[in-house]
Amino acid sequence: MNENKKALYFSIILGTIGNILIAIATMKYLVKENDILGYGIILFGLVLTNLYISDLEKKAGIRKKLTLIRVFFVTLSLFISALYFFYY
Repeated sequence: MNENKKALYFSIILGTIGNILIAIATMKYLVKENDILGYGIILFGLVLTNLYISDLEKKAGIRKKLTLIRVFFVTLSLFISALYFFYY
């Protein structure tokens, strides 16, 4: 794998981790404040951001399999953190 692809994949990983961390911190704050409307707005914003990132990955030539894996991990981590914050 050439250096350009490695840098691109590294950027994708960092961007995904950043999205997950922002989502977890936002959920924690919204649970503390008990703001259901804010939770919906943040969730909608994260969905739009992930759609935009997926579109950029498609234009950059990233394989669809890698994009689906990223979306799966983001969805799974948001679901687990939502369960944790809302039920514990």
